[in-house]
Amino acid sequence: TLHVLSTLASGITIVALSPGEELDRAALVIADMECDLTTIDVTDFDAIMAHAFPGSSYTWSSELVMSTVEPRWIDLAIGRSTTADEALQMIAAIHDRPPENSEGPGLEDLHGYGLAREWGERLVAALKDFRAGQLTWDDVDAGALLVGPPGTGKTLFASALARSSGLSFFPTSYAAWQSAGEGHLGSVLKAMRRVFSEASAATPALIFIDEIDTLLARGASQRNDDWWRTINNALLEALDGTARREGVIVIAACNDDANLDPALVRSGRLDRKFVVGLPDEADLSKILVHHLPSVSEVDIQPIAVTLAGSASGADAARIARDARQRARTEGRSVTGSDLLAVALPADDRPQIIRRRIAVHEAGHAVAILSRGSVPTSLSVAAASGGRVTYDRHQTELLLPDFSAQLSIQLAGRAAEEVVLGSVSAGAGGPAQSDLGKATGLAEMIEGRLGLGSRIGVVESADEAAVERRLRMAYADALLAAIQHRHAIEALADLALEKRVLGKAALAEFWHSFKPTKLPIINMKGGR
Repeated sequence: TLHVLSTLASGITIVALSPGEELDRAALVIADMECDLTTIDVTDFDAIMAHAFPGSSYTWSSELVMSTVEPRWIDLAIGRSTTADEALQMIAAIHDRPPENSEGPGLEDLHGYGLAREWGERLVAALKDFRAGQLTWDDVDAGALLVGPPGTGKTLFASALARSSGLSFFPTSYAAWQSAGEGHLGSVLKAMRRVFSEASAATPALIFIDEIDTLLARGASQRNDDWWRTINNALLEALDGTARREGVIVIAACNDDANLDPALVRSGRLDRKFVVGLPDEADLSKILVHHLPSVSEVDIQPIAVTLAGSASGADAARIARDARQRARTEGRSVTGSDLLAVALPADDRPQIIRRRIAVHEAGHAVAILSRGSVPTSLSVAAASGGRVTYDRHQTELLLPDFSAQLSIQLAGRAAEEVVLGSVSAGAGGPAQSDLGKATGLAEMIEGRLGLGSRIGVVESADEAAVERRLRMAYADALLAAIQHRHAIEALADLALEKRVLGKAALAEFWHSFKPTKLPIINMKGGR
């Protein structure tokens, strides 16, 4: 700044700044004129062409939007052309080239992401309106933070958003800044500012800062606080810089945002926070369908249900890749069997244990089927340990509704007793076990729902009343298991063969089995 001020005494002074750089306030105050050369309008372009090709005319393409043409390509095209039309054709060809980030899915191809996906779709629409001059940059959400465990597709989301929006994509991280030079503070700051400078020169653009939780918050640690304070301040300056605010989106990602500097997530910076978790069964199914279009959804759905909550989008992509490789080595197209073999490896548990698990889960499934509903899936694969999932329909919250739910939860234990002659501890244990859930529900009925032996709401239900209600529900479950014993055994055999059964397979089983109720024999031996 002192050099600029001193040169004013000897004549006219012109200061050239690269995108992302800012002039000192003292110099800005005395500047007679400010000229932004990062973008030009049609009038400027006409003047450039008239100067370069005197007397020449050209036909402007209606598909070429002047605000999206980078000035550097105009210089290149004019320097290598002999006529105005030739220069314009070259500019159009350069402008229409596929962006470096063109390979890969767009936002519309992704599944899951919840509120982050909705925000991304709104941003795509807002950027379209901004380019058309119908929206100012102040009305565009220019910053967001994605938080979630590794492998949930945070980087994929950012790159897909850039593709769908037609944005230049600049992925970066603290590790990239530190490795760009000698590793000292000056080179780290220089590398960070370079990313923002390059993005500003290639607007509209999206900067993606991965693993931003590497940056410790200012004052979070007495050790090396000066280092982290300087880097955080420089990043805040880059986020707030006037050059960045026009045409540059910044998305950051981390596994845990607890230690981020609070200033980074204030309004106008990374002020939109989205938690990106593991996909649920519906989204996981769509992801697998996307990667394995030749495999039927009937084969994919039970796998998705079994892995939901434990597999990420990256895991699904790996499973699909391994399934394709398995089929490719045998010279054929990928099938549901390949997917099953890869997603759920061979079960090495003893046959006697697998049989008990199959009977237990079949008991739950048949209890649901006999009540007119079809479970979402039944799995006896080692990955799930044994599980039946089903959709619970809304009810009037009457006592019979809760009693039916208790019987379903106890149906696995009842099936073991009826079919195998004994019960295991598999239904007991933690609160999330069958008995744990049933006991919790019985306590609610007796203590907090007003449907038990007492009307008043109490925090601790009478243990004898809870036990009595559980015994009644278990008696109903035993009766149902006796009535549908053949169905339970047949479904257990099918589960052992297939390992995973989806909703369609379970519905087909129940329809084709046509189970008949066995006669009930009373204690005296009468019929």
